[in-house]
Amino acid sequence: MWVIPRVIVNKILGHAQRSAPQECVGILSGQAKTFTGWHPLKNNADETTRFLADPTQQIQLFKQLRQEGKEVVAIYHSHPTTPAIPSQRDLAQSHYPDALYLIVSLNTQGCLEMNGYQIKEGVAHEESLTIKD
Repeated sequence: MWVIPRVIVNKILGHAQRSAPQECVGILSGQAKTFTGWHPLKNNADETTRFLADPTQQIQLFKQLRQEGKEVVAIYHSHPTTPAIPSQRDLAQSHYPDALYLIVSLNTQGCLEMNGYQIKEGVAHEESLTIKD
């Protein structure tokens, strides 16, 4: 089970809302299944239905995390108009099999819809998420 602090959930949701109608993208750092850091990244995609993390920001972040002894625990992005399930593009472009892929949907009526998946070889397996205060 993955336990995510509510403060990080709120940051992801805020990032998604500010980025709409474009998808947001970011990294959650920590160790194992413990989330301790939130790192929003710029989305360089030209389309509103995909994300492409800014490569310069991403490289700098990975270097910083290595120096601090932290790991990439999760990669998050939003689906502004569709459910929080991986798209075919999400499945094809998942290159971190040990990371949790978090998707937050804004296509809701006041309810948080955020799901986590481990994606290996193009196949998504939904993971249990617990939000802690």
